[in-house]
Amino acid sequence: MSLEFRKMLSVGLMMAGSFLPSPGAWAETSGGHFGEDGYHPTNDGGNFGLGVEFGEPGSWGATGKIWIDRANAFQPAVKFNGGGAVILQLDYLWHNFDLIHMRDTDGELPLYIGVGGDLLMENILVIAARMPLGITYIFDKRNVPVDIYLQAVPTLWFFNGGFTSFYAYGELGAHFYF
Repeated sequence: MSLEFRKMLSVGLMMAGSFLPSPGAWAETSGGHFGEDGYHPTNDGGNFGLGVEFGEPGSWGATGKIWIDRANAFQPAVKFNGGGAVILQLDYLWHNFDLIHMRDTDGELPLYIGVGGDLLMENILVIAARMPLGITYIFDKRNVPVDIYLQAVPTLWFFNGGFTSFYAYGELGAHFYF
């Protein structure tokens, strides 16, 4: 790993961390029910999931999901592409569990919509606004604290000099909940 790449990754992770509220702040906003007494999407896991995501921008990366309550969650990601650039993502997601009801399974299949942003860290920083639209299957079986998701993400990139560009990306990922 090159020194320049490590510097960019370190700066990116510090910047991403500065945008996330502390767990204490989440407890206050969720009525004090965060943690052991708060919402857990699976029987055997907590409200924090860590996993992997494939799809553009970048080609793959690490992703997380932090549930605030049954409908709301933050989903940060650090993605990489073949050229060594790092892309930081942060989305706020709203889930609707009432549209699709599963039969003969304990799992759930909510649809979701969100708002978020990308930060592309190359020689210059480039930002984007994004709106993830997706579906996730939350396994609710004993000893399987996992979800899998598929999302379409319309994204508007803002480059230096006032240039903008619109893309629609597809992403596939999974989280293991702790």
